[in-house]
Amino acid sequence: MKSGVVALVGRPNVGKSTFLNCVLQEQISIVTPKAQTTRDQVRGIRTEERGQIVFVDTPGIHRAKEGGINEYMIQEVKRALDHPDLVLYLIDPGSKPEAESRVLEHLTGVDSRLIVVVNKSDLLKRSPDSGSWIGPWIENVRKEISGTRLHYLDSVRIAAGRNEGVDPLLSMIFENLPEGAPLYDDPDSLTDRPLRFVVSELIRKQLFMNLGDELPYSCAVEIESFKDRMKPVRISALIHVERESQKGMVIGAKGQKIKEIGTKAREEIEALMGERIFLELRVKVSESWTSEARKMKGLGYALEKPKKDHR
Repeated sequence: MKSGVVALVGRPNVGKSTFLNCVLQEQISIVTPKAQTTRDQVRGIRTEERGQIVFVDTPGIHRAKEGGINEYMIQEVKRALDHPDLVLYLIDPGSKPEAESRVLEHLTGVDSRLIVVVNKSDLLKRSPDSGSWIGPWIENVRKEISGTRLHYLDSVRIAAGRNEGVDPLLSMIFENLPEGAPLYDDPDSLTDRPLRFVVSELIRKQLFMNLGDELPYSCAVEIESFKDRMKPVRISALIHVERESQKGMVIGAKGQKIKEIGTKAREEIEALMGERIFLELRVKVSESWTSEARKMKGLGYALEKPKKDHR
């Protein structure tokens, strides 16, 4: 059997989470039309006769300010790039070579093998000229990483949203994984994340889908209670925002907005769990939670302290 860890990296909105959900046939990592939806490293596990692939979905690589939630997201990317067996570098045909420079900075020094995945390849059929930069750019990447610990294997084109080209890519991944026992014993496991985490993410997804462009980035979801022995299952969640005005926008006039968010989140959670649930949502103002390390840690976004140089 083959077994190994595959890191999914790329700029925001290139389709990393869509690809993960496609290969698992389950919504493990949330997907929205807005950039930088993914905040945490999410492991997705695919087990079959050929072996086991542990995919690590990561936040989109961007320039992050020091000390806040965006730095935490980049920290999650760096953790995923700590000795993976393979790196899938997803790109969007609508991107540009200069926009990819930030991703390449993070790949410098990574000890692994690289497959460049051109996602959303259906866009190339509609507008072939939009991807004219890809070929020369890949050749340049090969030259840049030549002689480093990152070894270029190949490039492929897929459309994860349409499940096109995914099976050949999976075969390529299995071919390049080391032989070994599965990293996770349960063949039915799809993620190492607890159900509470996935539920909180499905709620956060609805904040992105139903609120304005900027507000969801100031929201965090905390599961206060998860009573799975009750029928229906009773879940209580707290939505954290940074300002009182934001609280009003999440609740909406006469509570209509939070009711809409709760209804749609409940439907997705019930689909995931395969049973009815009761979902209660409340909103709390936690000032500056996206920038204060202590508050971030309390919500599950712990920033690691820089390692001291003892030389």
